[in-house]
Amino acid sequence: MDTRLRQLSHWASAQFLPAGQATLSVADFVSVSDDASFRRYFRCPKLDRAIVFMDAPPDKEPLQDFLAIGNALSAAGVPAPEFFAIDIETGFLALSDFGDRQLLGLVQDEPDAVLSILSEVTGLLNTVARVDCTLPVYSESMLRAEMDLFPTWYLTRLLGLTLTDAFWPVWQDVCDRLVASALAEPQVFVHRDFHSRNIMVPSKGGLALLDFQDAVRGPLSYDLVSLLKDCYIEYEPWMQQELVEDYRQAWLSDPQVRAMTPIAFFQTFERMGLQRHLKCAGIFSRLCLRDGKSRYLNDIPMVMKYVATVCQSQPEFRDFFQWLQAFVLPDPMGRSA
Repeated sequence: MDTRLRQLSHWASAQFLPAGQATLSVADFVSVSDDASFRRYFRCPKLDRAIVFMDAPPDKEPLQDFLAIGNALSAAGVPAPEFFAIDIETGFLALSDFGDRQLLGLVQDEPDAVLSILSEVTGLLNTVARVDCTLPVYSESMLRAEMDLFPTWYLTRLLGLTLTDAFWPVWQDVCDRLVASALAEPQVFVHRDFHSRNIMVPSKGGLALLDFQDAVRGPLSYDLVSLLKDCYIEYEPWMQQELVEDYRQAWLSDPQVRAMTPIAFFQTFERMGLQRHLKCAGIFSRLCLRDGKSRYLNDIPMVMKYVATVCQSQPEFRDFFQWLQAFVLPDPMGRSA
């Protein structure tokens, strides 16, 4: 028996059914999605309202940050979910249902309109990045801890590599460079997962944003990387370059951005992408090995393609690229020929 879903059904009944009507049962709820966290989402077709119910176990996924950040986004005009009912102590939330169509499906279905679609999304990102609310700082220790997932979960546990003394100085140099670059950027609101599966396309039109509870104050280019170097879909390099420059133009009022040439800004974007994708390779490996979510292994080859491309193109990462060539590439899943 799914105890939490049974509790959720009783809570939803009390919140949304008229007095005296029979309570909802577990069978009345339909799973909406299964994401990378411990949260679960359900719909209840028996209700006459379009609502998504979130089950967020309070010991693993406390709701406070999600609620605070969601309210700040809405106040700034960002299309975030409306909250209809809240139970922080139990970890239940009823919120807006934006439907099932993600940005991922939209760009796949309309290949000739990808540039204009992404231009609209970068416009939304421009608004998101300027949201003013209290957030944790994307600190040096956090950036380094994220990158540590790469040798720990991807190289060692997934691929089974033994990392020798030759690896660690090369790795330390990569981390030092990426941290310095990230901390030198303008620090703004960072969603941290601003990608095609968290940006919804409601049937009424427009865009809507989900999964923002891990937001931090951090590098300007981070969410731009999440969007344009998406782990789930690949965009043409020329398109990335054009949209990165458009975004730089939108931020020329910031003196740090104004001082950067288009080439320098794009290189900063590339370094931020390297940090993110090293982290993602580690996270996807951990989701498989620790949490049993093996489908995320399918996304590692694209992530490692991004990593290899940046390391190959920037001389400062040449030693790391050579190490990757020797031990990881061309098959990032470690399969024998």
